[in-house]
Amino acid sequence: MLLPIYVAFAAALIFYLVIPVGGAFRLRSRWRRFRQRVAQLSIAPALRYRDLASAAMEGRKRVGRFRLLGTIEAIEGQHRVWVRGRGVSALVDLSRAPLYVAAPGPAEAGSIQRLRWASVSTMVEGTSIFVAGLIVMDEGRPVFVDEGDEALIAVCHDGEEKGIVSRLIASGRARNEYWNYPTIVSLALGVAAISGLLLLFRTSAFSTLRAFIFLSGAIPILPFAPPGLVFFFAYNRLWRMAIASRMLRDLLGLPLRYSAERRVLLEGEVPPQDATWLGLPGAEADMRIESEGLTLFTPTEPSDPSAETFVVRGRPESLMRLVERRATLYAAGAGLSFGLALVLNFGLAFAIWRSFL
Repeated sequence: MLLPIYVAFAAALIFYLVIPVGGAFRLRSRWRRFRQRVAQLSIAPALRYRDLASAAMEGRKRVGRFRLLGTIEAIEGQHRVWVRGRGVSALVDLSRAPLYVAAPGPAEAGSIQRLRWASVSTMVEGTSIFVAGLIVMDEGRPVFVDEGDEALIAVCHDGEEKGIVSRLIASGRARNEYWNYPTIVSLALGVAAISGLLLLFRTSAFSTLRAFIFLSGAIPILPFAPPGLVFFFAYNRLWRMAIASRMLRDLLGLPLRYSAERRVLLEGEVPPQDATWLGLPGAEADMRIESEGLTLFTPTEPSDPSAETFVVRGRPESLMRLVERRATLYAAGAGLSFGLALVLNFGLAFAIWRSFL
């Protein structure tokens, strides 16, 4: 008699948890690689005409790693676009690399879309684009390519070059890794499989069996009903806090990677007006400033249009450790809250079912 219940819960476990969580880790890993590659290429030099001329004179096919901020000038063939920067142009080969599109507005999780070039139907000339990666010479022309471990980064953006790297680091992540394409397909398959099982045993004399099968199929929507809805709201808030902590952690690591100079500002010294401020919010930031001061990070090439000056409220190393711990705690709290919402509503729904028998 219990076998159908075991089958229903096994289907729920596979389709509602195992497959979606596997897809979530895959999505999270993809965006982590994107952020790591952006941070890695943020210290690559900006492409100049003399770099290409030197490679051509020496007969080198591989020119090296470079960055190029510019606009799309033309499309060549099926997979290549010409990008014009300041005094230099280069082809970008998107046959193996995705095209990222950053939405205008503040940098936040989920504001960058990842597209396959084959799915892009139109591309407007003059669109601002940030390209970074390996350049090779192909028939005398410079081409950004995606080759082996040299992943190509190509991001269309709103045209604001200042702070482009930190915006990509901040927004290069999903709002919620669980909600992805494999999850949608898996939920649909799970509902279909458990619905079929419920139809198979619809004439069973054991109402408890039908109740457990039905509730196992309804697991995806159970947390959205009261009283478990309170815990779902708590889950949603804690998850946003975990994402914000991860974002701050990654941003704090950015000046440590590519800034040329680091020093603590003297009392009364005014930081640059165009500096990007990083640190904990509110009173916590004031406490950090009082105990550790303001740390100024100056870029290696201030003349670079994408260069950024950072002011950190405290020491970035200790702040990174703190926000990393908080991100872990917030994520654990979010998972616990979601679990409580599910268990509470499942038990209540079963009790209501039994009361009508």
